[in-house]
Parts: sequence; C-alpha cells; structure tokens
Amino acid sequence: MKKSGIVFDIQRFSLHDGPGIRTTVFLKGCPLRCMWCHNPESWSREPQLMFYKEKCVQCLECIRSCSKSVHLLKQGKHVLDYQKCDACGECIAHCAYGALKLSGGEMDVDTILKEVIADKSYYENSGGGLTVSGGEPMLQFPFLEALLGEAKTLGLHICLETSGFARKELFSRIAGNVDLFLYDI
Repeated sequence: MKKSGIVFDIQRFSLHDGPGIRTTVFLKGCPLRCMWCHNPESWSREPQLMFYKEKCVQCLECIRSCSKSVHLLKQGKHVLDYQKCDACGECIAHCAYGALKLSGGEMDVDTILKEVIADKSYYENSGGGLTVSGGEPMLQFPFLEALLGEAKTLGLHICLETSGFARKELFSRIAGNVDLFLYDI
C-alpha cells in the first residue's frame, strides 16, 4: 500500500462533510469536470500554483524570484504563464501578500493522521471523525486504502465523499473501513 499521496487541503472543524465535527482531507485529482464542482483546484493530480489577483499589490517580487519566467507584467497587469510553471514554490516564498499559494503537496499517512487525531475529543463528543474528499479520492486508491486502514485502527468514524467513479472491486476492498459513503450524483 502506498503511504503517501497528493493532498490539497486539510480542513479541521468541518461541519458539512458528514455527521458531527470532522476533519476533511481533500485529495488531488478528478477525471470529471462537473459544472457544480466546488473544488476545481482539485482536478489536476499534480500540485499547481494558484494566483489570487485580488491580493496582488504588484510588488513584482514574484517576477524577480521566479527563474522560469512564469510571472509577467502585461499592460500593467500581473499574468502567469502556467505552461512554464513546475510548482517549485520559489515565488510563493517571496509573496508577502498571500496572492500565491501551492495547491497540493505530497503528504504521508502518518503526518495526516497526526493532525486528524489531534481533534479526537471533538469527534467523540459530537459523533464526528475523518472525511476524505477531493477531487475524486478513489483516483489515489493505494494511498486512500492505506489512510483509511490506519484511520480505522485509531477508532475514527470515517466518511468517504466520492462520485463513485471507480471499479466496484475497489469499493469492496475499502468498504470495511468506511462508515459512511457520501455520493455526489
């Protein structure tokens, strides 16, 4: 089983992804392009640079720090050439205003569960637990299987948010470690 995967966010104290207070782990990658998707930054399986133009003050530190010439100033506006970007994060370290963020990074099961288990008393008092969402979490099946298996040994209530876009056999393999499937149809 794969012990690491690409995660784009971990949201603690989530109230909308299953019963009780939960921690939701969002995995990268989805083969679908649903019109109603609330996480389009999860579509790509790879980490990617996100740009929040409303936070950009055009200090130009990203232009000076980026060795790939991803950041450009065109007609007085900050634009990005995503084709050149390898999501190295060089520019993010120089952006003092939070206009740049890396969506996605490799995380291992132990690191994730250390953060999740920190709130176990909230789960016990509210009937909550761990939710794995995405993207489509089934796209990272070996990692998902390892995460769910270890989470279950910690006594966590587990929800899996999925579109169901995977083979039936894969769902059968993890069914014993999932307490509630939340299907987006």
